[in-house]
Amino acid sequence: MDRFLFNRIISSMLSAPVKAARYMEIQFLRIRYGAIADIHKNASFKPGARIYNIRGQRSAIKVDAYSTIAGELFTFRHGGQIDIGQWCYVGEGTRIWSAEHIRIGNRVLIAHNVNIHDTNSHPLDAHERHRHFVDIVRHGHPATINTIKSSAIRIGDDAWIGFNSIILKGVDIGEGSIVAAGSIVNKDVPPDSLYIYGNIIAKKPSV
Repeated sequence: MDRFLFNRIISSMLSAPVKAARYMEIQFLRIRYGAIADIHKNASFKPGARIYNIRGQRSAIKVDAYSTIAGELFTFRHGGQIDIGQWCYVGEGTRIWSAEHIRIGNRVLIAHNVNIHDTNSHPLDAHERHRHFVDIVRHGHPATINTIKSSAIRIGDDAWIGFNSIILKGVDIGEGSIVAAGSIVNKDVPPDSLYIYGNIIAKKPSV
């Protein structure tokens, strides 16, 4: 037998159990997260994907058809809504945390290690922040709280968010825009723009 063909056969035999285990993990994630979030039957998960719907309402997290989740989706107990459109990708290590509303359009690509947060997560006052932390440790996230600032985020259709970027509360990223890797976005980005390190430095040419 040809040595190359022999090595191919052995490699296939050794990789088959790994592929089977990975397939089973993905199917388990579909069943597990389909029970706590509104997941389209054609959406998919990568190993390591996580959903923490602390708000407790299945409709608080929606993932539409053909979107792939490899990162983490999180709602707080006192509020939060995450809506992800069709043909989107949420990369590994990416965290999307909502206490207000994060709306992601269709065909949006979000690279790895991106943070998207529509909330400060903790009070700004040090004493209130400590009390909030103690409450979380002792009782879990509180069901009501009015000392934490939150503001909705919208990411338009066909946007691309580069790796290690941070999208902060209240931001609107227009359709077709690109956020360069490592950017911190704390202001609106117009449609069809290139955003780099706080600056809109170029308009993409119209088609």
